[in-house]
Amino acid sequence: MIRDAVELPLLDTVDAVIEALGGTMAVVRLTGRSRQNVTNWRAAGNFSSTTFLVMTTALAAAGRRAAPRLWRMDEPAETSDVLG
Repeated sequence: MIRDAVELPLLDTVDAVIEALGGTMAVVRLTGRSRQNVTNWRAAGNFSSTTFLVMTTALAAAGRRAAPRLWRMDEPAETSDVLG
């Protein structure tokens, strides 16, 4: 990933991520998945976890980031919560 990614605008919906990456067909090309897969992700409200790295890398290159929960991944706890 890129340094200081936390400063990038956060996308928090599947639709916002797909649009930021150029739309359905751009995501099809990026992920190697079918158009139906992308349509299913929109309907489900989350992506396949196997697309996390390729999609978040492409988002970073576009100056954006997305919530890991969109890939059904745990998000890091706040540092203050971990350290007490």
